[in-house]
Amino acid sequence: MSTNGAAAAGVLICDDNEAVRALVGLIVDRAAGLTVVGEAADGNEAIVEATRLQPDVIMLDLAMPKLSGLEAIPALRRIAPRAQIIVFSGFATASVAAQVLALGAVSYLEKGANPDTIVATIERALADAAGLPESMTQSA
Repeated sequence: MSTNGAAAAGVLICDDNEAVRALVGLIVDRAAGLTVVGEAADGNEAIVEATRLQPDVIMLDLAMPKLSGLEAIPALRRIAPRAQIIVFSGFATASVAAQVLALGAVSYLEKGANPDTIVATIERALADAAGLPESMTQSA
């Protein structure tokens, strides 16, 4: 997404499933202008890593042990206020999506989303945070 030659945007991937973290990591690292800066396996780790890394984007699962993604969102908003939180979950209900958006997430993706949709969602969140027009985030 690097539209002005800036450094790659850092993405923190938070999911209790190691295979999901690895897959999302591959998708992110293959996208121009994005890089994985860290991973977390539960909500507590997500808070620790977000505090330490101050990522540009946090990909957050909802169903995690110790502290759920839903419970972690308010803390993540406080400790990493510039981070764009994208909830990436298997829960496919409009009420869950509305709830996470109300807590401060910027987007909601179902885990079945294709790689292009994942990258486009991250790019759109970054562009919105930077105040860029949507046309700046679309690939030619």
